[in-house]
Amino acid sequence: MSSPVPPDSLQKALVVVTAVTGIVDAVAFLGLGQIFTAFMTGNLLFLGFALAGGEGLEPLGSATALAAFIAGVVAGSRLGVALAVERYRRWLFTSASVAAALLVAAALTAIGLDTGTGREPGTRHYAVIALTALAMGVRSATMWRLRAGLNTTLVTGTLITWIRTSAPGGGTGGGGQRYRAAALLAVPAGAAIGTLLLRLSVTAALLTAAAGVLGGIGGHLLRPAPRHPPGA
Repeated sequence: MSSPVPPDSLQKALVVVTAVTGIVDAVAFLGLGQIFTAFMTGNLLFLGFALAGGEGLEPLGSATALAAFIAGVVAGSRLGVALAVERYRRWLFTSASVAAALLVAAALTAIGLDTGTGREPGTRHYAVIALTALAMGVRSATMWRLRAGLNTTLVTGTLITWIRTSAPGGGTGGGGQRYRAAALLAVPAGAAIGTLLLRLSVTAALLTAAAGVLGGIGGHLLRPAPRHPPGA
């Protein structure tokens, strides 16, 4: 029942949500240690490096993020099973609200958090990692269920699709190419925004990420409902 070409409002929303990936991983990598809270491949690599004796890594942080992300995917998937087919708008709004609420909780937990290079990670440090990764897991499960042709976390897939469907790749160049290109640019743009916001605080960056999730999805939901909801 998936729509071959998702509505423009959804594609625009996914570009915004993709930028959130850049923001949260800028926070995680630069502010919480050498970890990721959206890009789990990076955490798996860091765990492998740590097992081989790599220095300057934070394996507990990577493991925390990975475990929380898995829990978020489970929660987001269950929510999709419960609501997505009959209640597209309610499901998408609820999923976005849960992810945003978790990011706000992470932002509040991070108030006054020391992110200096010499700091010793504590309970709040890992709580921020867990809450952020949990939010990204919920969001990723939701975006996967949409099957809209833009992967908001595993952007390599979007890059491959963009190249494969381009004229040099033997494709027609249609089917949302401009949105795929925009999504690819959204990741470094989000990372730059996250880096700049970190000069203020982790809290400011995470609140911006929460606003991005709600704003992007909310903008899509304010449009007329699609006749055939993506992923339903």
